[in-house]
Amino acid sequence: MSLRFAAAHDPVRTIGRYAAGRGLVARAQRHAANDNRTAGRVTFDPLLTDALRHFAAHGLDAPKAALAEAELAQAVGNDPALRHWLGITALFDRRLAATAQRELGST
Repeated sequence: MSLRFAAAHDPVRTIGRYAAGRGLVARAQRHAANDNRTAGRVTFDPLLTDALRHFAAHGLDAPKAALAEAELAQAVGNDPALRHWLGITALFDRRLAATAQRELGST
């Protein structure tokens, strides 16, 4: 005996599809509501961009890897890099960043 699986009938989706086809539902806006536009250009936080790239490279170990980079920057004496990596660590794990900031002595 063979089995056939079919999608369940959902009257809400069907009604919504018909309403959209007849123009009863407002069309989606052209741009997303959360885009921050400045003079026609979308602006992004550079620290967030760096954090996302770091996450893409390290995955779930990104907070620990960022903390290791911060410790390396502190050992070399590079304060801007230390603040940068602590900022990235804070985006992933605020408690870890606060602990590291106390231990490393950065402001």
